[in-house]
Amino acid sequence: MALTRDVELRIHGHLHEIGRVNDEEIGSKQGFPSSIAGYERTLRSVAECATEDEVDETADYIESTISESGERPPNNIVRRTARSVVSKAGYPANEFLNAA
Repeated sequence: MALTRDVELRIHGHLHEIGRVNDEEIGSKQGFPSSIAGYERTLRSVAECATEDEVDETADYIESTISESGERPPNNIVRRTARSVVSKAGYPANEFLNAA
């Protein structure tokens, strides 16, 4: 499913903000490229099966976890959280989210 330009920009903005929080709280880019790639794939999956609100909630989870713990959340935990967010909103999770 193709995402709208608005959703693409929203996801890009969230990824930029996650990078900023990473720089402030962790200060290291070691492991960041693979983490951000996983976060992007998860946010895209959420956008494909739910609304922008669920994308925002998932991105907020990532940012707050980094801010509170000083560590990046593992991608499988982010996917599980995203699946929960999508399900609680009444949308069926896709195969990628269900694989977590």
